[in-house]
Amino acid sequence: MDDGSSDGTAELVAERFPTIRLIRQMRTGHPGARNRGIRESRGEFLSFVDQDDLWSPEKTESQVRCLLHDPALDLVFGHIHNFFSPEMTVEDTRRVAAPMNSLPGQLQGAMLARRRSFERVGPFNEFRDVGDFLEWYGRAMVLRLKVHMQPETVLRRRIHAGNHQRTRTDRGRGYLPVLKDLLDLRRRAASRPGIDEPPES
Repeated sequence: MDDGSSDGTAELVAERFPTIRLIRQMRTGHPGARNRGIRESRGEFLSFVDQDDLWSPEKTESQVRCLLHDPALDLVFGHIHNFFSPEMTVEDTRRVAAPMNSLPGQLQGAMLARRRSFERVGPFNEFRDVGDFLEWYGRAMVLRLKVHMQPETVLRRRIHAGNHQRTRTDRGRGYLPVLKDLLDLRRRAASRPGIDEPPES
């Protein structure tokens, strides 16, 4: 998905990866770009990676194998490992408080989902400027989707000067309405007859 890029991405893909299907659209933001990609795709499984991050070479194969082994499993996650982009100076890296060890990654980039499970939850909320995956995952937990966390590192997450959380200083406040909506959703789900309180996410 090319969500309104202006850096020559489309030309680079056409030149170097002619077998890749590239879909271009006017910029809508990452939730809208992912939703469009889902609508255009036809596979049994869904997975996502942002343009600045890197999957491990084994990610897709190992996570597909995990889902095929357990037909009741809905989502598979793996660990993530942060790394500094090479252009960052030593001074830049010292100003960033980020764990550099491998961590469980409940992020869209570390996930592989069955399409039918994803569709039970529904698309990403395109009205969320931040927290769209947090909201989506919260809805998945209310539905009690079965989740597995792999011990292997499947995503290398790049830290660079243009990271959204670094350029958007108001990002933290944007999560508050997401959390409130999720709490309200959990309360409504728990109050319905025959539905237990959903597990802690």
